Amino acid sequence: MHEYEIRILSFLKGKKEVSFDDLQETGLGRDPLLWTIENLSGSGAVSVKKEQYVKAELSNEGEKYLGGFPEETLLNEIAGGKEILVSKAEKIGLMWAKKNGWVQISGEKLIITDEGRKIASGKQKYKLTEVLSALRSMKGGKLLDFIQKNKESVDMLIKRNLVETAIKSSIVSVSATEKGVRLLSESKPDKGVGQITKEIIARHTWEASGFRKYDISAPAETQYPARTHLLREFVNLVRLKWLEMGFVEVSGPIVESAFWNFDALFSPQDHPTREMQDTFFLSNPKQMTIEDVEVMDRVKKMHKNGWKEKWSEALASNAILRTHTTSVSARYMHKLSKAIDANYPLKLFSVGSVFRNENVDYKHLAELHMYDGIIVGDGLTFANLIDTLRRFYAKLGLDNIKFRPSYFPFTEPSLEAYYYDEEHHDSIELTGGGIIRKEITKAMGIDKTVLAWGGGIDRLLLNSKIFGMDSILTLYKNNIDWLRTRKSIRV
Repeated sequence: MHEYEIRILSFLKGKKEVSFDDLQETGLGRDPLLWTIENLSGSGAVSVKKEQYVKAELSNEGEKYLGGFPEETLLNEIAGGKEILVSKAEKIGLMWAKKNGWVQISGEKLIITDEGRKIASGKQKYKLTEVLSALRSMKGGKLLDFIQKNKESVDMLIKRNLVETAIKSSIVSVSATEKGVRLLSESKPDKGVGQITKEIIARHTWEASGFRKYDISAPAETQYPARTHLLREFVNLVRLKWLEMGFVEVSGPIVESAFWNFDALFSPQDHPTREMQDTFFLSNPKQMTIEDVEVMDRVKKMHKNGWKEKWSEALASNAILRTHTTSVSARYMHKLSKAIDANYPLKLFSVGSVFRNENVDYKHLAELHMYDGIIVGDGLTFANLIDTLRRFYAKLGLDNIKFRPSYFPFTEPSLEAYYYDEEHHDSIELTGGGIIRKEITKAMGIDKTVLAWGGGIDRLLLNSKIFGMDSILTLYKNNIDWLRTRKSIRV
């Protein structure tokens, strides 16, 4: 018999029942105690009484929703007479209001239904609000009963990352059985090395005494080793997939000039994306110097010939937070014009943060992460671009990707890659791309065909085949329990 078992049985002998806390008087820590009690219980040497309890914890968003769910806020605004267009409605609130049957879409407007009026008038309570409030205040056995009776609503709250629940069991008391007393009188301590130390290895102590048996299935306290954040892990995975496809990683500045972010990519200087609602302009530095006068003159000529409008060097010099990593691709197209021994075709990609003044919802953030890529060479076609993107997404386990025509100032022809998300009932755009216009390659100084694309990384985590996240907002909530216990990427 193990010396720990002898120690606990000796402590229990002559006592009716002993609490788990009292057992710590044996000098054993929590994990050795749990291991020993499990062993003794399995052999019938002790009797163990346990009780189940449930723990419910609201996320930061769950605490916020105690003041009202987004769908309730939207419903109350419509019921109060406010006219809300579908395009202006808060996305999460709209999605759940439609799913609950509270609103209907009539043209561009949202119309309240009879079911929605019951909620808005207070004649009928919103079940999720009641359940969320109860989970916050209820404890013990009542909480377990409540969760079991309201399983559907609780499951929905868990799915929306508003609450986390866990059913656990704890040891109430332990008592020795007749068999345990008998085994105690018959047994001798089982000697041997139970914990390897530096001294034991150096002195070879284990050679004389041997090792004690170790039960790897014995219960132990949950440990939370250091873990890479989900977003960082996935960014590295995306980087790995491009490297596996033979691409070379390049990088560029986050603080960028409008010249490389817009002008070099043939975006007109009066394009809406340059306005304050989309782009973050800096006040310090307010402007950046465009050092290569030759390429600036070619870009200026490209704009005047293409857009038939005046071109301002001052606007091109504005300092901004880059809105896409395509600025990196533009810089490297220009660098290739100075390369003497480039081995074509060249395949380059970049990964990094970009910034847009977006309305935040489940698939949009003000700061997001993008991958961008170009293939530079001769004889490249649109089919090569589609094949490259299909192979990349296949490496992530995505086989439901579709393509449709699109428009971008810097590519012609252009496409978008997307998939339909059943959970959100929404088309999720993944990538925009095409063949870089000849006007741009000429301005950058290269006489090659360039295939280009750029896509969001964060929203890939919404796909159920990769992770199945309800909202990319979850990535930034700093919920420690979620960070510790979140599931793994499925790729």
